[in-house]
Amino acid sequence: MPQLSKNLGPRRFTDISFFWWIAFVCVGICNLAAAQELEPRTYANTPTGVNIFSAGYVYSSGNVLLDPTLPIENLDGKLNIGLMGYARTFGLLKQNAKLKLFVPYAFGDWKGEFAGADAEREARGFGDIRVKLEWNFFGAPAVNRKEFQSYQQKTIVGTSVMVVMPTSEYNSDKLLNLGSNRWAVRTELGASRAIGSWTLELIGNVWWFGSNDNFFGGNKQEQDPLYVAKGHLIYSFRPGLWVGFGLGYGRGGQSQINGVPRATGQENFRFGLSAAYPFNRQHGLVGGFTRAQNSGAGAEFDAFSLRYQYAWGGV
Repeated sequence: MPQLSKNLGPRRFTDISFFWWIAFVCVGICNLAAAQELEPRTYANTPTGVNIFSAGYVYSSGNVLLDPTLPIENLDGKLNIGLMGYARTFGLLKQNAKLKLFVPYAFGDWKGEFAGADAEREARGFGDIRVKLEWNFFGAPAVNRKEFQSYQQKTIVGTSVMVVMPTSEYNSDKLLNLGSNRWAVRTELGASRAIGSWTLELIGNVWWFGSNDNFFGGNKQEQDPLYVAKGHLIYSFRPGLWVGFGLGYGRGGQSQINGVPRATGQENFRFGLSAAYPFNRQHGLVGGFTRAQNSGAGAEFDAFSLRYQYAWGGV
């Protein structure tokens, strides 16, 4: 059986709840298999000087990690991702900010049809590293731990920039790789409104893609921007214990190979459920499910995630 390697043609918080509310808003569920991620509780205030370490696992199955430029049909993939992350909160121009780092390690296998023949491939290794800066510039003043206990959220407006670095191993002789061999930047604007136990988030972002000059045997791959709109509805039973529903829509992202456009325009949908459960003020779990569907090019898959988080520090 050949490998896939042929050329193309308002609420108050007590001290006990402090750490867990922080941890679950700082590090959301990150589905590394999709450009259109559903990350609940991104736009919320946090005290300065808090550190959050996370270790998680994501399992995805379906048409997953497949670049829409690839001529593969009936793809069935199974992808396992181990994820480590770190986040730090701080003040920026007297408003709340967060810096995040994610390092994935993935292994998976794919089966499909290429050029009329059955084909398969297995791969494992580190994925592309992601660094993200978030800044809530309205409604989220930078406060210390003591001041935060009397904070009541109303409306928060913020922005973020995430950079995906081409740090993973890349083999241009293979159609399927764990990395993309190109830089990508996501710019985002979002707002969050708390009403009693409910929180509503509305987010819009744009993915900007660099070029891959060594795509599948030395070809040049380029991609237009991908435009995304997302929303989250979250219910908090108590600080730190919540469930959320997310919905996302993305459009654009047509690709070109050596300057020739391909029929790869995307119109993708994401549906997600997530929940957080604290064991105590420093340790707990976040779990989630995401379904990806499309009416154009792009990935279709189901993904399950589970993440352990530990929070410490605070000014």
